[in-house]
Amino acid sequence: MKRRDFLRVAAGATTAAALPFSYRPARAEASDCPRYLFIVEGNGYEPVSLLADSARAALDETMDSPVGSSRWWYRRYRHDSPISLDTPDLATAPALAALSAEGLVDQATVLLGLSSRIVGGGHSGRHGALASARTVGGQPGGPTIDAHLASLETVRQETPFEAFRVGVGGGRPIDFGTCAYGQGDAAPLILQSGAAYEFAYGAFAEGDAALAFDRRERLLQFASEDLAASERIFSGSLEERAKLGSYGRSITALLDTQEKLTSMRSSVTAPPPPEAGLSSLPRFASLVDLAVSTLIDGLTNVAVVGSGSGGPFSLRYPSVSATGRHDMQHQSGSNPALLQAIRDINSAQVAAIAAGARRLADAGMLDRTVIVWVGDNGEQHHSTASEFPVLLLGGSGVGLRSGGRTVIYPGVASDNNRQLSNLWNTLGYLTGESLDAFGGEEGDLRKAFGPLDEML
Repeated sequence: MKRRDFLRVAAGATTAAALPFSYRPARAEASDCPRYLFIVEGNGYEPVSLLADSARAALDETMDSPVGSSRWWYRRYRHDSPISLDTPDLATAPALAALSAEGLVDQATVLLGLSSRIVGGGHSGRHGALASARTVGGQPGGPTIDAHLASLETVRQETPFEAFRVGVGGGRPIDFGTCAYGQGDAAPLILQSGAAYEFAYGAFAEGDAALAFDRRERLLQFASEDLAASERIFSGSLEERAKLGSYGRSITALLDTQEKLTSMRSSVTAPPPPEAGLSSLPRFASLVDLAVSTLIDGLTNVAVVGSGSGGPFSLRYPSVSATGRHDMQHQSGSNPALLQAIRDINSAQVAAIAAGARRLADAGMLDRTVIVWVGDNGEQHHSTASEFPVLLLGGSGVGLRSGGRTVIYPGVASDNNRQLSNLWNTLGYLTGESLDAFGGEEGDLRKAFGPLDEML
């Protein structure tokens, strides 16, 4: 990673800690702190991927005609109250077999029917899915939920990083299209596995990662000394002096992060670095595993893993198909082999997520960690953003109701429809904070305020 890219990522590791928020509940003990892992699929995924056999049967009873071979059906919902079902057969859903293999069905909940039309749909909602706000001209319309949660003292605690954000993307080293600290202020995802590992575990590793950590320390010390010298002789305007002060605070925060990482050397053992040159699916799995490690080791309490999110959605999966994901989506309506390839990709992604959840469970942390798998554009490749299927894992110890369930909310045409902003509000309630107005929805765009009662 180039020095300029590193500084943009490093600055992002501390910026959100300074974001304003309206309510600070009493400080929780670190062991009681809720943790969050957001998995964002940039190609979206279809509601049918999460539809268990028993949920399908219940849904068929409410619609004018059975789901049948449909992959999405947001126009066909007819119920006006949430349908909450015990679905111990979640593993019968096309993408969820791994839940049974990892013994996690009773830790999982599927949400169907949630909309987020403010996102706009299309190929990608970019920051919008996690922000419930429109991205315009590449600029986020507001903070994403990961950044907001990471800014809370009850979540941040004393961790070195406010959040750990990584992803699988195109040839770029960093993605600025998925997460945001606030309106017009994008947050970076590191797209280079080696750089992500060095960033998180350089303080505890050997070889190149350790050298990278030491170089970072020297670079920040030099920047701090250089800035102090500049301030001593500075004769410009008050506005320009204020900018110097802002740079100084950022550098000080980064040095504080370095110090915290150094102080943890006796208690953290670096995991093996991700293997270089991996294709998209194994790379995704390695990054989910790395993000889970940062949560288990106390480096952060908020992590994000993107997969083709933020714009570079046309990933290739050579172990599944020679056709790229973009063409795969377009041709799958008439090509059963490509439709099956999409199912296989989603299943492999859930397998990686479930393996991470199993690690958290074995570490005694899944009940206090909420894992969210969501697409960034909605119910189909050229989405209308009318439905965002969601898979949730864990969180029972922080007040999230799970237990092998499917909750189907009324469709977007109903006045009782609920939105992704209501889900993000629900996650805020787990920290003791009301996020009733989270997101940019106004007027007819906002269906309802408040959390999802069925999830608490």
